[in-house]
Amino acid sequence: MRKTAVLLGIFALAMIAGCGQQEQEAQVPEQEVLPEITIINGLEAWNIYAILIDPSDSPWGEDRLGEDEILAPGESFTLEVNEGSWDIMVTDEDLDTYTLWQVEIGAEGYVWNVTLEDIDTAWDEEEFGEQLILETGEGTAPVVIGNNLDGWDIYFVYVDASDSDWGDDRLGMEILAQDDEITVWVDPGIYDIRAEDEDGDTYTLWGVEVDVDGYHWFVTLEDID
Repeated sequence: MRKTAVLLGIFALAMIAGCGQQEQEAQVPEQEVLPEITIINGLEAWNIYAILIDPSDSPWGEDRLGEDEILAPGESFTLEVNEGSWDIMVTDEDLDTYTLWQVEIGAEGYVWNVTLEDIDTAWDEEEFGEQLILETGEGTAPVVIGNNLDGWDIYFVYVDASDSDWGDDRLGMEILAQDDEITVWVDPGIYDIRAEDEDGDTYTLWGVEVDVDGYHWFVTLEDID
């Protein structure tokens, strides 16, 4: 009888220990799996010396390759990021750049095999005229708006605090052609930003948080209201 009682006690303790272990295992949260951006050097014989990968609403940050690191042809580099819109720039050994703007990164991630066809072309003043870069406003935070509308001009630009009505057109008498930019200097805060093209189509961002580093927006046709 005493042996039976002892065995029952051991069994009960084992059950309690097993339940405790299961409860502890159940409380361990699953590790979040982040999407990845992978850069492959497909530049034939040219090494990649720098890789910049930053949110589209932020200025360029640090070189993701690290100091003194080089990505040789055929090699790849991978970085975990959060889902969202990202800008990517690669610089080769001749300081030529290759840039992708506003790449939408989903759960599946993104792979870019950089080739010589992706090189950023220099501005051709004979074909496009002198590139227009404007500045206006007062403040310490730059809101940079660029025209990437595939040939459609921007006639009006508005940058105003979200708790106020639309104010004056920041362009004045100027027009933003393809690749032109305007920088509107404002104080840090929450702003609504709108561009209007030559056809009267509008492109609007609401409630944009602008900090001391500013905000960059290259307006594309996908941004149309």
